[in-house]
Amino acid sequence: MGKIRFAAVAIVPLLAAAGVARAAETGSISGRVVAADGAGLPGATVAAAGEALPTGRSTLSRDDGSYTILRLPPGVYQVTATLGGVGSGERQAVVGVDRDTQLDLLVATSITEEITVAAARPLIDTRSAEIEVNFTLEQVHDLPISRDYKGLFQLAPGVAEIPATRTAPNAGGSRLDNTFLVDGVNITNPHYGDILPNIEGFDIAEVNLKRAGITAEFGRTGGMVVNAVTRSGSNDFKGRARFEYRPADWSADANTGQVQQTIDRRTTAASLGGPIRHDRLWFYGSASYPQTTTTARTNNLGPLPDLDVKTDEYFAKLTAAPHSRVFLNGAVRSRSTDTDNANITSTSHPSVATKDTTDYLIATFIGSWMVNGSSLLEGRYNHDQEQNSTDPLTDLGYRPAFNPARPDLVGNFVTATGLVVGGATAPGQAVGGNSLAINNQDFLRDEARLQWQSFQGWFGVNHDLRAGISWEKAEERLERRANGWGAITFSTTSQLFTANYISQQPPHTGRSKTMGAFVQDQVSLGGRTTLILGVLANRDEYFGEGLGATPGTKTKVRLLTFDWSDQIQPRLGITFVPQARLGDRLFFSAGRYYNTENKSLTRAASPTRIFTTRATFNTSGTLVNEVPAANTQNKKIDPGLDPMYTDEFAGGYGRPLGRYWTGEASVIYRDVGNIFEDVSADGLGNGPFHVAQLPGAYRRYEAATIEVRRTPIDDRWKHLWIDASYTWSRFKGNWDVDYANSLFFNSSILQDGPGVLITDNRNGLLRGDRTHVAKLFASIVPWDHLRAGTYLRYQSGSAWEARGQPATNVSSSYFRYLEKAGSRRTPGWLNLDLLAAYDFRLGPVDLELEGRVLNVFDKQVALEVDDRYLLNAPLNPANPGANPLLSPSNNPNFGKGTTFSPPRAYVVTLGITF
Repeated sequence: MGKIRFAAVAIVPLLAAAGVARAAETGSISGRVVAADGAGLPGATVAAAGEALPTGRSTLSRDDGSYTILRLPPGVYQVTATLGGVGSGERQAVVGVDRDTQLDLLVATSITEEITVAAARPLIDTRSAEIEVNFTLEQVHDLPISRDYKGLFQLAPGVAEIPATRTAPNAGGSRLDNTFLVDGVNITNPHYGDILPNIEGFDIAEVNLKRAGITAEFGRTGGMVVNAVTRSGSNDFKGRARFEYRPADWSADANTGQVQQTIDRRTTAASLGGPIRHDRLWFYGSASYPQTTTTARTNNLGPLPDLDVKTDEYFAKLTAAPHSRVFLNGAVRSRSTDTDNANITSTSHPSVATKDTTDYLIATFIGSWMVNGSSLLEGRYNHDQEQNSTDPLTDLGYRPAFNPARPDLVGNFVTATGLVVGGATAPGQAVGGNSLAINNQDFLRDEARLQWQSFQGWFGVNHDLRAGISWEKAEERLERRANGWGAITFSTTSQLFTANYISQQPPHTGRSKTMGAFVQDQVSLGGRTTLILGVLANRDEYFGEGLGATPGTKTKVRLLTFDWSDQIQPRLGITFVPQARLGDRLFFSAGRYYNTENKSLTRAASPTRIFTTRATFNTSGTLVNEVPAANTQNKKIDPGLDPMYTDEFAGGYGRPLGRYWTGEASVIYRDVGNIFEDVSADGLGNGPFHVAQLPGAYRRYEAATIEVRRTPIDDRWKHLWIDASYTWSRFKGNWDVDYANSLFFNSSILQDGPGVLITDNRNGLLRGDRTHVAKLFASIVPWDHLRAGTYLRYQSGSAWEARGQPATNVSSSYFRYLEKAGSRRTPGWLNLDLLAAYDFRLGPVDLELEGRVLNVFDKQVALEVDDRYLLNAPLNPANPGANPLLSPSNNPNFGKGTTFSPPRAYVVTLGITF
């Protein structure tokens, strides 16, 4: 698979139609222009300009003196109001991503408000019913968190830190329910709903994290929306460079038993931005080279080779304001990552390792046009391309002669009692080679959107009207073939080997098309009540592949369509300001979300998908049986299938607490309905399989959060900033989508046969449950040039349960719950990270020396454990009701940690700014 090479991209005006913005990368300023007696002044010219938008934007105040300035990039703005014959007024305002900053302007003859008045900030957005938080570059820069896109997930209240093996967090849904954006465009994997490629945080200017109450304008999601806005050039040339150094010998000794490792990390990054044409055209570009080597690795089998991860990332962005009413930007990001000795778990031999390569490209074009002072038209287009390949380090050939004495020489073998071979030390360990010799997985997305926004005053009531359309085409191309006989297990009960392997087959391409349309009205009633009414509709088409007219060819086949009428998603939000002078907010929201953007069915239910063959051998190595696995071929989709949805209710109260502090209490309730899965027609896993609604399946999330924030304003405490939150939650149900294992959203092992039914002990706490999550972020500048920050958090352990194998005709994996879901829990984790930095001025250059201490308490707790209670022991057909936990575990590592929080470590960073 060829790598994506970084190339220059010409940024041109956006001429074509685009679609509805899932999340804005801009904010707004609104308020009233008033006279000295408090009366509203209509017809005043209100203008805002700042470093992020030197040409500025302007509008006229309405009949009641109210005004709104739309689509402002985040930053600090000077806002002026001028009315002929009356005078002018001026104040500063800070604009945040997808936040409205409320700012009233006093206009009078010969009176101008002093600019020294504290800048208005979006402390409480009294017109929004969303549960969200914003963090600026300066705030993130002062915190000891991971300096990349995924590190931003830690900033969300109630969202626990996750093991490095996961690709996305649980945020009130599964890891496949979130939406991830950069500059307002979707970078979520189009077919599996998570995020694999990371992005270095060097370019991120601000991030907005939405947890609930998401309006129709911002699409559909069953979890969290993360939107990071990248930096842009300005009228001044500015450059930065950073070198981060974390050598392995700066980490504390591991005390995690047999499973150990240390991390050696180095990151070099640099950026430069400035004007191409003053006030009209600006550029920004960056390059970063993070490298991580995981050394001194050991697992339950012994020493392991180093895990090397090397990345080259490049970013270029052009921003243009050819006219005061037109704003354009285009960007391209290229990221290539090579990983050596990947995919070695706590119970696998180094021979199963792989060399992985990921190449990622995203190109974005955005254009907005202020039609007049009250209306705006915005279009977007983005192209995503993700290419992944996995190559085994041990080549076993293809279907060699089966060796019952040494099955590790012919496949990826899980050792069993009496067959501890290939360097293994106990049963239940993976030896041999990786199960796949070829594993290429490529994704493609093209997305266009167009949105209109207008402010209207009808019958004395102000309306913020928004409408938009969207179109998306996505594709997955998969190529796979087994290494040896693939994945091999041995049953001590039947004395048979089972080999699950992928034969030589043509590549498979799954495709999908999505269209969307929304309309929304934000109605201001009497200045204290805001009503947000909206509706979103989507149309989703799923395409697999079938046999073509010519032998050996394939043709695109429509699998499923969820039409417009199937996916009507109403949204309601209400906010009320109980005390107008205080600026507090009482809010409630309700909505339905058809989160079917995960299109994994285009592979899972395709007539000619890449299927698995199941071969059985006796102890003499003789082939007993060889048939395609029923759950990987010839699936049908039930007519009239209804799309899965999430119903959400959220609400709370927020208020300023003095001049600098704010507090908010909120609750979230989510309930998932219309769950569908692929199920076996005979109920025994023999097939044929069909995708059907799953009666009785459910998933539910309940959460309550308290958050207190102190805004970083200049005062005697020198930019003291605090964000403290506590969340209590419950994540429960009987549909877990095999949370840690399955990429298939509605085609997992669940309901494939005995032992994996939703009635088989699955009703309980799900793997993503964390009952308690408390976080404290804080930073301070005690004196000039010195700054300090901290991140203190506690999270409950993850719920888990003892597992075993289901019947062998269902799966050889350990998905059978031997006890009620969530019966056990990993340890809780209390962690503290610290940061201190000092700035030096050397002529035109600022030097910054930063030090961080991670995991100060050196708590190395198990984040994941080996949950296999019984190895190679499928469900006993003779006595299916017997309690397997009455038998002693035959897994010596049952309950022991497989993934741990890293030990205490020290990190030094040198920064240069000019």
